[in-house]
Amino acid sequence: MRKRSKNNRTKIAQLRFKFSDLFAADNKIITTLLILLPLLIYAQVWGFSFVWDDGDGGRTVGGHLQNTFVLDASWQSFWQLFTQPYFGMYIPIGYLFLGLLKSLVQLFSLPVYGILHLGNVAVHIVNGLLVFTILRQFIDNKWAVALGAGFFLLHPVQVEAVAWISGFRDLLATLFTLLSLYHYFKKPNDMSYLSLIFFILAVLSKPSAVVLVPILFLSNHFHFGLKFVENFIKTLPYIFIALLTAAVAYSVQSNYADFSPYTIAVWQRPFAWLDSIVFYVFKIIYPYHLSASYTLSPKFISAAWWFYPLAILPLFLGYWLWLKRKTERLVVFAVALFIAGFFTTSGFVSFSFQKYSLVADRYLYFAMLGVALFVAAIISKADKKQFGIWAAAIILLIFATLSAFRQIPIWKNSLILWSHSVNYEVNPAYSHINLGTYFNNTGLRITDTKDAIKHFDKAIVYYSKEPTNKSLGNSFYNKGNVLVKQKKYQQAEDYFDKSIKFFAQRRAKMPSYNKSFYNRGVVRFKQDKLALAYQDFERTIKTEPKNQQAQHNMIFINIKLKQCKKAHQVKKFADKNNIKIPQSLSQELKSKCPSK
Repeated sequence: MRKRSKNNRTKIAQLRFKFSDLFAADNKIITTLLILLPLLIYAQVWGFSFVWDDGDGGRTVGGHLQNTFVLDASWQSFWQLFTQPYFGMYIPIGYLFLGLLKSLVQLFSLPVYGILHLGNVAVHIVNGLLVFTILRQFIDNKWAVALGAGFFLLHPVQVEAVAWISGFRDLLATLFTLLSLYHYFKKPNDMSYLSLIFFILAVLSKPSAVVLVPILFLSNHFHFGLKFVENFIKTLPYIFIALLTAAVAYSVQSNYADFSPYTIAVWQRPFAWLDSIVFYVFKIIYPYHLSASYTLSPKFISAAWWFYPLAILPLFLGYWLWLKRKTERLVVFAVALFIAGFFTTSGFVSFSFQKYSLVADRYLYFAMLGVALFVAAIISKADKKQFGIWAAAIILLIFATLSAFRQIPIWKNSLILWSHSVNYEVNPAYSHINLGTYFNNTGLRITDTKDAIKHFDKAIVYYSKEPTNKSLGNSFYNKGNVLVKQKKYQQAEDYFDKSIKFFAQRRAKMPSYNKSFYNRGVVRFKQDKLALAYQDFERTIKTEPKNQQAQHNMIFINIKLKQCKKAHQVKKFADKNNIKIPQSLSQELKSKCPSK
């Protein structure tokens, strides 16, 4: 109900349902179901490994669990948390909570893998309860709302964010976003500073939480009935925070990587956004062939024949919703919430993972709020026989079964994850790289290195069709590492050489580029190509002055080549950079190259 006060400001109704009402006697059954069902379905993640960007189980460099604070929570790493971006992101709150949880687990000597996975499940369940609370502001039928919240909690598309430790940042950002929205509804007539604080925590958990701004704008319009100017003024503080977040995210991402080879023209981006709507709607209706990566990059889809025709479908949907905007306001509101939920990752702006894929299941996590509202709105209109409720319950049961028995087990370890994903990627090279890395890291049997070579070769074949794709240079580097393990040093040298030439021709300063110099130096050193090895190590310390082993090798080479002056120069450089020299090497330097 809206009324005008003396100062002509619109007065808005307060909360219709509070979070504490979940635990009232008449809601206990629903609350129990919303807690127990996802807990039973996701309990299996207890025994899962770390995968992908976790920084274990398949990766050698980087990873969210390799963040300094997460590895070792201290006052020094706490300061770094807020002053230094990590892994191409500025998400200090996400790492703060993850680091504190991990430290607590280690303090009590609990299983790290299991507790961190269940931590994701716990946050997911709380998010589901908040979704129920928010939907009750719009719909009175509690069982319709319960089924809507059930779709949020149990739909297979949510599995990626929940079963993958690195999805914690999505879950945490959504938690704070929902809390911000809840407190916004709690004090609709005044500025809610608590809502603003939760919004700041949300964007510091993951920048995509800026979607709260269009969500608030839509809520003000559809639920509170505010006109545009009043709506804009009320949302202004959130807009300011969102713009600041966007500026920081853009700066961090720009310094982390060059996205120009992967981006598409500005005029093509609305088509990419419309295509992503079609993709996500299909995955929600038919969530069977879900994958960690679909490899639908903007470059790939913009060259496909269906890129422009497919974009027409959402326009028809939009036109139909426009016609129904007065008679079906709640349904239109739900669809708008869904689309707004993944707007920031739908192609309008560039981000790091876009070079592999524009779409991902985790990008839908918050957007499922709109799906939950849509389901609840449709069911609330069911006839007296409650056919709609039963139909929705059956569909939800099917989706829950798919989650429990097909989708969740895929995230058990890297081998299962990428062996599954390779079947559903448009360009399976990304899965082959991850499988190759997995076998290379395992490396316990001869067959492991052979399997690693096989997958890196497949990746090279696929990426050779995209000569500008930097992953081709990474694939050369990765194969070289496996060949080192096989002690095929000349072949390894050839592949490090290919990696260096690839990146040099494209002036791409990738981590693999610098490491290829060092690794090529190592294999040349093993082949007694000392002068050439020295050049590679010399190049290495220009970019990595703290590379201890490179400097040790340089001293050794100079001693061997009887270049005593150079040996002492390297020793002096090492001392300047606080590099410790092994006692045996130091004694050899003194005996064979005594200082004058």
